[in-house]
Amino acid sequence: MDHLTEHAVTILRRDGRASYIEIARRLNSDRTIIASRLAPLFQDGSLRVTAAVHPRFLGLNVLAHVSVRVMSSVDTVANELIDMSEPVFISETTGRFQLVLELHLAGLQELHDMIQRIRGVPRVTDVEVALYEHMIASFFLGEEPEGLARSIDPVDLAIIRELQEDGRLAYAELGRRVNVSTSTARSRVQSLLESGVMQIGAVHGRDAAGSDLVFGLGVVVRGSTDAVVDLLLTETGLELLARAVGRYSVIATVAFSRVADLQRLLLELREIDEVQFVDQWLHVRILREQYHHDAVQAG
Repeated sequence: MDHLTEHAVTILRRDGRASYIEIARRLNSDRTIIASRLAPLFQDGSLRVTAAVHPRFLGLNVLAHVSVRVMSSVDTVANELIDMSEPVFISETTGRFQLVLELHLAGLQELHDMIQRIRGVPRVTDVEVALYEHMIASFFLGEEPEGLARSIDPVDLAIIRELQEDGRLAYAELGRRVNVSTSTARSRVQSLLESGVMQIGAVHGRDAAGSDLVFGLGVVVRGSTDAVVDLLLTETGLELLARAVGRYSVIATVAFSRVADLQRLLLELREIDEVQFVDQWLHVRILREQYHHDAVQAG
């Protein structure tokens, strides 16, 4: 991917509804050139635009990172986990644990029940959990707001569901699908975006040619996590960043085009005085990566 395409994708990652004209203006380029770079990525599935909502706005207040150690066949256990609807992320990984999951649940009882189900899967020998205390960045979502600035009603939910399927859906078509006027669809989307409830951004297909190496990082910190968070926020490939409670103080997912870039980041992290330990794992095969929740409820 050339630099112009990379910059265009970066803009879409932050603003999934940016027009080709707007992207061209920001990059001092031409609409036709930008379209020639991005259209093939949309057509072959390498790139798509979707809407996402911070899960706590949907009543999902327990966000957990779950590491699973498997005795033998990873595929057998992975298939059992894929049959469970609750995990929003499932990945085969290298390192001490063979599978990593992310759970977004309503409460601690649901988390307890899910961990018991996972431990009950044959060939699972160990499960470790870290809770996300605060989500700082998640894919194209920014930091989760401290409070819900507006309520979400059934029309909002219908709009969110449509934009989860196609984040660049035209307002006229969006309004037709949810039975409101074009102007109402536009104002509702803008309100959801401005309040921080929803964001729309571009995501890469993981199977695309030239896909980056995706690494997970778990950092144990003595004292303040600020220096670690500030460093990780400078990484262009940052996909997830959260302060955590439990196994790690900070958990991150970062994509790198070269292993040397990971080595550089690990060195910089270990030079921070507050850092006690840095763990890392490669996401060898991402089996589920879900940016939305099927059971969204109006608040």
